[in-house]
Amino acid sequence: MNQPKIVMYTRPGCPDVARASEYLRRKGLTWDEVDIEEDADAMKQVVAWTGREVTPTLWIGETMLVEPDESEIADALANAA
Repeated sequence: MNQPKIVMYTRPGCPDVARASEYLRRKGLTWDEVDIEEDADAMKQVVAWTGREVTPTLWIGETMLVEPDESEIADALANAA
């Protein structure tokens, strides 16, 4: 199975980022990670998408998720497959 492209916008120490990352790891998936504290343009993009500096902001294929729980991630993965 080809996995969809996954990009996670993160910040260090965020417990929601840690939970999302652990879920993706358990599923054996890989993703690109963008630290919004290190990348000012990425932070501006997250704010443009969500209205605030929220992490994780996660793209799975063409679906954007904001602070998703495991079921939301699972649904996005299923829809992107």
